[in-house]
Amino acid sequence: MSSSSVATSSVRTHEHQVVSNHMFSSNAHKSIWTSLWENFVSVIPDRVNQTPNFDGYKPLVEAIKEDDWDEANEYLKNHKKDIKEIFAARDSKKEIHMIFNAAAIREECMFVEEFIELVPSDALEFVDPETAITVLHMAAMVGNNTIVKALVKKNPNLPQIRSSDIPPVVPLTYAAMKASDLQKETVEFLYSVTRDEDPSPFSGILGSVLLSGLIQANAYGIALSILGRHPELVGDMYSSKPLEMIVERPFAFLTGAELTWWERFIYSLIPVHADGPYDYAIRGDRENNLATSKGTTKDEENPPETSTVSSKLEGSSSNTDERTITKYFMPYFLRVPRIAQLYNQKLMHKQAVALVKYVLAVYGQKKDDTEIITGLFINPSILETAIKYGTTEFVLECLHVFPMLCGGDHGEKLIRMVITERNEKVFSYICQIKKRHYPLDRLPTLDERDNSILHHTAKLAPNRRLNSVSGAALQMQREMQWFKGVADTMIQKARYIRNKDGDTAQFLLTDQHKDLMEKGEKWMKDTSGSCMVVATLIATVAFAAAFTVPGGNISDTSKTNNGVPIFLEKTSFIVFVVADSLALLSSITSVLMFLAILTSRYSEEDFLKSLPLKLIIGLATLFISMATILISFGAAVSIVLSDRYSRDAIPITLCGCIPVLLFAFLQLPLFVEMIRSTYWPITFGEKSRNTIKKKPKKRKLN
Repeated sequence: MSSSSVATSSVRTHEHQVVSNHMFSSNAHKSIWTSLWENFVSVIPDRVNQTPNFDGYKPLVEAIKEDDWDEANEYLKNHKKDIKEIFAARDSKKEIHMIFNAAAIREECMFVEEFIELVPSDALEFVDPETAITVLHMAAMVGNNTIVKALVKKNPNLPQIRSSDIPPVVPLTYAAMKASDLQKETVEFLYSVTRDEDPSPFSGILGSVLLSGLIQANAYGIALSILGRHPELVGDMYSSKPLEMIVERPFAFLTGAELTWWERFIYSLIPVHADGPYDYAIRGDRENNLATSKGTTKDEENPPETSTVSSKLEGSSSNTDERTITKYFMPYFLRVPRIAQLYNQKLMHKQAVALVKYVLAVYGQKKDDTEIITGLFINPSILETAIKYGTTEFVLECLHVFPMLCGGDHGEKLIRMVITERNEKVFSYICQIKKRHYPLDRLPTLDERDNSILHHTAKLAPNRRLNSVSGAALQMQREMQWFKGVADTMIQKARYIRNKDGDTAQFLLTDQHKDLMEKGEKWMKDTSGSCMVVATLIATVAFAAAFTVPGGNISDTSKTNNGVPIFLEKTSFIVFVVADSLALLSSITSVLMFLAILTSRYSEEDFLKSLPLKLIIGLATLFISMATILISFGAAVSIVLSDRYSRDAIPITLCGCIPVLLFAFLQLPLFVEMIRSTYWPITFGEKSRNTIKKKPKKRKLN
């Protein structure tokens, strides 16, 4: 190789390093793109005054300067022929550029569409030396899809023209770096019209810059489509850089989406094709080669478990989506704004998982085991960041592709991080991997203070994790479930290891959770005391109503039915008696449950199941007593008004349902959470591991 070639290669390498270091610095979101944007907003309107060559259409420029777009449109409409002749007679590229940029900033679509008819197509290719961009770059940055489409229609070569700044990028990159939800259409359109031809904007440094922008713009489908054609970009982005960006975006995955129970139900029914709108799936041999690449572990008897986990996290597999009957009605369902939003979320989640899988596969192909552990776990601490941010799908895919991360000292460090963040899905998966790949690793590795993973489990969880559960009592219950669950994964001997302070994990649990137990006890007693007062009132009313029945009793000593209720033969009276009896019995049961809570000893084990179970029974019987006492009230009203005002009893009875519905609306979330936490606790046993081990259904690749 000649000395000149070596020098050129060295310069390119240095340029690549400088650009990449700038792209992925700590101020990546406040980079050259933000500076350019601020420069455009502040400079372009003033530059209309600085250019004297507006002869023939100065009134148009003055109207733009005054932001009078009605006047500008009127002038343009009346002087089309004159302006067109002026542009054809002289070189007006700079003036055209400034007028277009001013209109693009203010998103004057009507003006642009009229103005573009008068402009020579080659004038739109002008790269302004002061702003370093074309008019399409500006329109892409603003994100006005109407203006972008009009410009591309006028000159289809515009998407290929690069800016003159560093790095020189195409309009698609500008759109991606400034994209928001409202600008997503602009990114999609520019991607569809930008050609992958030499010099390609999708390869080398330009491809790396574009990919970083697409990831920031949540355009994971487009990013994966580009990577499918240019897998070398993973290396150009210094291997782990895309991963560092993705792990900081938990909202791109299902576990980071804050969905209510009914939204999750709808989410699971929405059919989303895995291919998406960009055909981003990695096809054929390339996928098979990457799956068996260096640094990955392929188990023929146990195919990719995380595919199954990801499908369960997303609610359903693509095959299930294709079979569901809802796909036939989706065009109608998508007219509902919230369903359309959930559809877009699910599509984004699937694309993000697919992108992570592909990047990890390419990363494993380029690195050996030591480099993988160093790159993902030690130097950038990508896994630690992912665990802290709660990007569960990313961690699961990492552990599936690189199971060696679960072994050795770094594996124990990973487990400690997962335990600290209380991520049961990841911990269950680690247990499965260790059982399969490290069956002899039975004794836990101790840290510098001789603490086992059970000691770390005994420590109090961070507030952000505790606050995910409502009520101090349920928080204590969750902590106890974690401790019991982790202890069940360890051999008996390892549970009683003492650290250098001579403390067992059980002692540390008690010491660390003193304050939380006190708060839980106070919360339980306050809740029980308040509910007990209500239950006592209902019991009192129900007992009194049993002896003062509506209509009274027969008071004729000469008759055999003396003392019998007058309306005994009426159906409404039977309803009254039954409802009043249920109200009395259920309210007394509720009082007993709340009394048992108040007199409990409040030990650690009590918080695990005993106290929550009593509270569940107490709330359930309180609700029953409240509902039945109102039913008995409705029946009594019906009896009293049956002869003359029978129709008036209906609205009165319906109004009596309001307190029951209000009580259910206010207390049902707490009730459901207690049932779920008590009867579906955190477990890391065979049942949860078998769920992960289940083989996914094979999909055909086109």
